[in-house]
Amino acid sequence: MDETDEGIVELLEVDGRLTHREIARTVGLSRSAAAARVQRLITSGQVVIRGVVHPAVLGRGALAHVSVTVHGAATPVADELARREDIPFLSLTSGSYGLVAEIRASSPRGIDTAVAQLRSLPGVSGVDTLSYVEVMRDVVGPVGEVETSVDATDRALLVELQNDGRASYVDLAAAVGLSAAGARRRVVRLIEARVVRIGAVVRHSGQDRQSAMGFGIRLAGEHHDVVAALTAMSAVIFVARTLGRFDVLVTIRAFSSAQLVELLDTVRSLPGVRALESWTHLEVVKESYASGLDAS
Repeated sequence: MDETDEGIVELLEVDGRLTHREIARTVGLSRSAAAARVQRLITSGQVVIRGVVHPAVLGRGALAHVSVTVHGAATPVADELARREDIPFLSLTSGSYGLVAEIRASSPRGIDTAVAQLRSLPGVSGVDTLSYVEVMRDVVGPVGEVETSVDATDRALLVELQNDGRASYVDLAAAVGLSAAGARRRVVRLIEARVVRIGAVVRHSGQDRQSAMGFGIRLAGEHHDVVAALTAMSAVIFVARTLGRFDVLVTIRAFSSAQLVELLDTVRSLPGVRALESWTHLEVVKESYASGLDAS
């Protein structure tokens, strides 16, 4: 990706259904040039634009972050974990842990069961667990409370948007038996109600300039000011308040080592940050938020 591609991706992360004209106007291209770049990013597989449904709608409102210590090679353990439907995100990492993952379950008891199963796997020495109190920022999925119900037609639309977040309203309407205007009204309602978030997910190939780093923060007091400062940073793509060895869990994206250093120093300097522990995402093994939903 060049800088223009990066700018387009940042726009699509915020709203994956932006028109080519809107993208072109923002990044300073012609409409046709913007359309060609978007198509190239999607066709290459480097960028996927999907609707990500709120985990509560999927019946998986309990979320946890697990850091796994391994003895021996980490890749076979990652291969085993990637087959689990309750793990939507999994990454091989640097540092004292061989990999980190997110678990989504219907209840805290489900998280407990999953962690116990992880601990019993060959090659796993230990599992450190952080329970999510609240997700404050996520460039992939919707955050906050969901107070709306979905019917069979809504669910059918969500299935289609999971497959292709940029599907036209004409195509969506044909798939679920609505008019294009009716499909548009429902999609807008589902987005505004935070049932679904439609945005770009970047598939890191190791050949692009972009890298991601996770870190946990221990606070000296209240979380409000620190969380507000973190969520205001454009490089921060995930923020959650957690219970466990960290008070706040963060993921940042950068395009150079120098930028990572600068970002970490900025976070360390925030009033209220007592300690910070970081790890680099070396390879994202799994990033799939589309399971658990059907049109029935």
